Amino acid sequence: MFDHSRFTVQDALDLIESGTPPLAFGTGVAVYRAAVKRLAKTSVPSLLTGDLATIPMSLAFVDLLFSRIELQPPVSKKERDHRSQWKSRLRTIARLLEGVPVVGTTAGWDACLAAVKSLAKARGLKEQALIPITSTIRQAAVEDGREPSDLTHDWLVNIIKKSSPKRRDSLRQGAKLLDDFWPELPSQLRPSRRFGAVEIVSLKRRSLPLPPRVAEQLEAYLARRVAGKTAQGFVREVTVEKGLKAEESTNIYRQALGWLFDCLCVAGELTPEAELEIADLARLDWLCKVAVEALADEAADDGEPRVFPWQPIVAKTIYNRTSSLVTMFGFLSPSFLKQQVELRDPEAPSPEVVDAAGLQRILSVRVSNEMTYAHRTFCRALVIETDQQRLLLSMHMICWSDAQRRWKTFKQQGRHERMQTMNLCILAAILSLVVHIPFRARTVTEMALEGSRPDLSLPKGGKRIEFHIAAKRMKVPKDFDAVLEDTKLSRPRQILDWFIAGPRQELLKDPQLLPLENRRPERLFCGVGRARYNRVLVEWTEEVGLRMTTHLFRHALASVLINCCGLPLAEAANLLGNSAATAERQYVFQDLIRRRSEAIQNLANHREHLVETRHPGRRRK
Repeated sequence: MFDHSRFTVQDALDLIESGTPPLAFGTGVAVYRAAVKRLAKTSVPSLLTGDLATIPMSLAFVDLLFSRIELQPPVSKKERDHRSQWKSRLRTIARLLEGVPVVGTTAGWDACLAAVKSLAKARGLKEQALIPITSTIRQAAVEDGREPSDLTHDWLVNIIKKSSPKRRDSLRQGAKLLDDFWPELPSQLRPSRRFGAVEIVSLKRRSLPLPPRVAEQLEAYLARRVAGKTAQGFVREVTVEKGLKAEESTNIYRQALGWLFDCLCVAGELTPEAELEIADLARLDWLCKVAVEALADEAADDGEPRVFPWQPIVAKTIYNRTSSLVTMFGFLSPSFLKQQVELRDPEAPSPEVVDAAGLQRILSVRVSNEMTYAHRTFCRALVIETDQQRLLLSMHMICWSDAQRRWKTFKQQGRHERMQTMNLCILAAILSLVVHIPFRARTVTEMALEGSRPDLSLPKGGKRIEFHIAAKRMKVPKDFDAVLEDTKLSRPRQILDWFIAGPRQELLKDPQLLPLENRRPERLFCGVGRARYNRVLVEWTEEVGLRMTTHLFRHALASVLINCCGLPLAEAANLLGNSAATAERQYVFQDLIRRRSEAIQNLANHREHLVETRHPGRRRK
């Protein structure tokens, strides 16, 4: 079926890596290379994707591949977006190899673009500056079946509303360029009118000003929460209950009250000019109505009508705002906590009478505090497959080998290659620590090597790393003290010594590798942020066949410690810096069937050891 393709996937990969036309992607080479390599790591029923040299690089093959992949729906929006990007990149490669235009076109658009390029050349503009017209606007128009003369201001506004922020900016830029060229373009090759200013209403909620009395009472309440509760003593006021800590924010109360007032105005219960006090807003029926409608908006699919005209907020935010309002209303208006209303929850079989606590209970069910399905599936496969466990626990050694190989030619590399090499060196050093201890991304990137109290020390002449991390940073009750030593299969100290002696010095010296404003010489990783670490980890682990974020890495390592190493849950929670309950609910996948089977088998083994032991039996009188 696919024998007519002149190129295999291996051919495409070679052209991408060498930067040979038509697959010379320039600075975008990494994402297209990763898209091709991912084929070899993907198992698809009835398709052999392991050998890239046997797979044709054609549109027909890409379409068949994803028709099989889509038989298993994505488990999250993130995975769906990731699949979409992967398919788009593979189709782009196949189109370029087959000579099919990447962007659809028509005869009218070809004529329009020829005229645009001629005008741009006369003005000294490069073809790259015309991409918003030649690619973005043309693609949107052709997909919608419109010629250049059919484009209108309203059409452009509707397209922009549905677009991502990056594409939105490109569409605006293309409209501006077409307006500049408009007087000199032939009438049949241009929109009937100029686009003019393109204003898009923000999808975010813009708060109405609170009524003056409500705003005044809100600030007085927040000041009281910060100060705490006081009582009159014999000679002075004394503090009965401490207020909020300095690092705690009170903005949640402002956000919650503003959200409630805006929702009630949209629903027609109030007018923006109403003269109110907070006690007038403390109505449980209003709060229930707003919360339920907000939940319905959050669950609605794209294109379905919504009650509130702004971007829906997630269930957790609805729960947090509602809880803040219940706390505030209960303090300022004690009768609020005694109110009861009939709540019609769309997901409940019948309405029920609830008070404020009942509303919070219903909303809490919608807020998932458990391990996600995607993370649970990943960890379940990990604790079963010994090959994946071996890969997880050897990742630092594999990454170090790759980093060493690239580091040998660091001086001869260009700027882009140097950045890739340095990212790999940083990742190898970080993995040498986190493969053994599941540190948070923030903890490991902020780890101090020098100063009055370093977080780790490297004894001279030894093969060990000593940790002395403050309890606050690890989020544990006591300071975290531990020792990590080199072994035959794992050499974390050797990796760190190599990193500190070489890549770390280059990182501090070259502002192209680490901007001066981010530099922190006292830290082990010199101020490299957790976002950069997470991005590099995702890209590299995808290449080795075990795609993970730093958060999923913590899930995975903790699950291996408990299920495969026999570590008690409480000890794993201590390493994670969480309570045992939080670790069990959110972080650790426990293979209960396997653990229970092992417990039963241990009992059977113990029973066998006792077979020869004489037991007293029933005593005779």
